[in-house]
Amino acid sequence: MRISANTGIVIGSTLFALASSAFLYLLPPSPIDRNLLRGSFYFLKGHAYQIPVKFLDGELGAARLYEDDKLLGPAGSDLEEIAAKGGGRFLLFRDNKSFFGPVLLLSTSDNSDPNTNGRKYHLR
Repeated sequence: MRISANTGIVIGSTLFALASSAFLYLLPPSPIDRNLLRGSFYFLKGHAYQIPVKFLDGELGAARLYEDDKLLGPAGSDLEEIAAKGGGRFLLFRDNKSFFGPVLLLSTSDNSDPNTNGRKYHLR
């Protein structure tokens, strides 16, 4: 019995797809870090950036912001101070106009752009 080239390609592709699916199914799932801020940070002015917070465990006033593993602050700074001085200042508040709920205003530790500086930001 002889198999045509087209039939061989179809059978080989099907076997490859099945083997790949089985391999991916057996890989353990990677844990999701709910504290990691994801998405684009929107530039406001000066050193201030804004991002909606989708997941927040606990009270707004008790939240801490980390740049990689470095604690930022002071927390509760006002927008003008964040924009003018930066240096890791941030404010977490509930915006009644925002669909997502809490909003984070922040500045990075070195006043760089959080979208391009390569650091990760966690809110705990």
